[in-house]
Amino acid sequence: PLPPSPFPPSPQIAVARDRAFNFYYQDNLDILEQLGATLIRWSPLLDETLPEGTQGLYFGGGFPEMFAAELAANQAAINAVREAIAQGMPLYAECGGLMYLCQEIVDFQQQAWPMVGSLPTSAVMGERLILGYRQATARSDSPFLASTMAVWGHEFHRSYLQASPRQPLFSVKSLSRYQSPSFEGWQQTQLHASYIHLHFGGCPALAEKFVGCCLDFSELIELR
Repeated sequence: PLPPSPFPPSPQIAVARDRAFNFYYQDNLDILEQLGATLIRWSPLLDETLPEGTQGLYFGGGFPEMFAAELAANQAAINAVREAIAQGMPLYAECGGLMYLCQEIVDFQQQAWPMVGSLPTSAVMGERLILGYRQATARSDSPFLASTMAVWGHEFHRSYLQASPRQPLFSVKSLSRYQSPSFEGWQQTQLHASYIHLHFGGCPALAEKFVGCCLDFSELIELR
């Protein structure tokens, strides 16, 4: 069990959970709550606004490419997320969440659907399944990770990004000796977006920093 929360209750984190975003480790959600966060479920497919009082955003994995038309049609939700990012709200996104933050998703029929656009790249569906465990090492300090911090996770996706980040979040190694190290992940202000799914039990410092950043953001909003 984790030690008692070091944070006063309770920064409110909106968790995207619907048909498009449904891959989460339950342990990750439990750990965030043990650290003092209040998790509020919301739907980028159906909801037009973020939950009232949102101080952080968590986008897990899923299949946004299968619901790209519906996601693109909910412009109000896209605008709400875009505005939250512009304000500096902490945001943690993995895989499907990363795709939603791109300029567009290009589906299996090669049709492009506009998304949030905070990441200057497109997520394009391909035939190749990218699958496996990864060791990811932070290349520099970020709000959620210290430089050289190594974390373990996994990838499972058929999309790829048309453009690479200028300053990648991670240097990545796979368990295969035949696969060369690569660079991956986006970091902007308090936005963390990566294809790699992490288990917070293996990197509790990241979860603690995420919750701490959400708390700091709530205090900053009160001062504005």
